[in-house]
Amino acid sequence: MTWDIPGSKQLAGIHVQRDLGAGTFRLEYQRAPIVALAQNWLVSRGADLDEVTPRGEWLPTCDHPSRELEQRLAQAGDRYWIAASYTSDLVLDPARSSGGSPSADDQLVYDFNTWIIAEDQRPEPGQHPVRVFYEDVDYLGRSYTLREGGFPDLDAAYEWTRRASAPDNPLPPLLVAPPSARAAGALAAGTPAISLSPPRSTSVPVPNAADGRTPRPKSR
Repeated sequence: MTWDIPGSKQLAGIHVQRDLGAGTFRLEYQRAPIVALAQNWLVSRGADLDEVTPRGEWLPTCDHPSRELEQRLAQAGDRYWIAASYTSDLVLDPARSSGGSPSADDQLVYDFNTWIIAEDQRPEPGQHPVRVFYEDVDYLGRSYTLREGGFPDLDAAYEWTRRASAPDNPLPPLLVAPPSARAAGALAAGTPAISLSPPRSTSVPVPNAADGRTPRPKSR
């Protein structure tokens, strides 16, 4: 489902219930930004995860951490509330800016990635309550990775996504950073610590074609 508003979810889970006696069926579907979340929706409706796992030689491969995270998301139930997502599927030709002939396929820049902002409704002790799941696709290498990072609130997570594919913008760890010596001293003395976190936002704006977002070419 790639022809839609830029950033739209490009996958869908489809649930069909057949009434063989009446010769009818009921159909539901829900769009999802990555396979694991489409699986999650189907598993919550009784599907066997093994039966809704894509298979085929044409599929891109991923590493072990990605597979573990995908399986955890597929079986997470309603643990994560999805606030926003954005899928980039840009194919950029460096020769366009110089007015030269179109580049060969292996010289094009494929900016294929997806970010998802989610709120963990049952966070583990010591972990941030907000997640960013980031899928980065190496199109020419037929592979991809899926990683997650932790954030104190939705605003901080959305700020990270503004530079999601920048090499100097790694995902932060899930664990909450320990308090500084100054903050620990203030707490020990009974003085309220100053919070530097922005107020929690109840909604996260999703970028669109009109927000000035420009493609970020990246080398493979």
